[in-house]
Amino acid sequence: METKSLIQFIFLLQVIINGVIAQKPAPTQQSFKCRDNGNFKTDTAPKEREGTFQNVYRRVGEPGSTTFAAHHNNISANKDDVWGSVLCPPNIKLEACRECLNNTYPYLIKNCPKQKEGVAWTALPKITCIVTYRDYTFSILTPDWAWGSFSTPPNQTPASAVDLEKGLNTLAGKLKSLIVPVGPSRFFVSGSLVYGPGPKGSWPLYGHMQCNTNFRIEDCLTCLTSATNEIHKCCSRGRKLSGIALGINCYFRYAHTDFTPKALPTLSSSSPQT
Repeated sequence: METKSLIQFIFLLQVIINGVIAQKPAPTQQSFKCRDNGNFKTDTAPKEREGTFQNVYRRVGEPGSTTFAAHHNNISANKDDVWGSVLCPPNIKLEACRECLNNTYPYLIKNCPKQKEGVAWTALPKITCIVTYRDYTFSILTPDWAWGSFSTPPNQTPASAVDLEKGLNTLAGKLKSLIVPVGPSRFFVSGSLVYGPGPKGSWPLYGHMQCNTNFRIEDCLTCLTSATNEIHKCCSRGRKLSGIALGINCYFRYAHTDFTPKALPTLSSSSPQT
């Protein structure tokens, strides 16, 4: 067997083994950030936040929708407005999105009990979800004040850090060129390429990108550029087999095996859980 073919075979075998082992999320696949801009003014705000999330939850997968994203506000007479937002990829089953959200929201409020703004992320083998809340409208663009990241420890790709970084930059450019501001999967794109040395490359690379649906397309692309920079910090420089960089408004995820769920979204009328 030629050296290049042997390397590719060993790499593929390693990826398969890693995929079998990592079927359940590790504790490091969930993270949160509370913004350091003060606490709610009243004791009733946490309860209003709960009501906001329940309303957002009900709106995920509304009839006729295949975009699992929603926003809602709960305006209080006590000057503690609470705005909530959730985001899942549109190519999963609705039940899977809601399960991810149900694991993420309690984790967020446990760790940000009184802060006026917070975000939490959960990354499962094929599902990513973001839950965030704030005390001001989502029509106001928020800077990228928080980033989270996960990678596949401790395994590394046989590709060099330079090759992986170049491959991710090319993949990011390809995915961003596919972003469109309309359609059922608005601001969600997936794709793949082969990267590495040689005229045809050496290793497959798969990626997803997604932005909040209330974005302008220019803001979405700006956020995804930041996500690409973040993914180099967490993952490509360490030659990670897979990685994800998540902000409050978007994320970029990659792997060396195809992690796109095969099932199309299935809308159901399952009720929210508390």
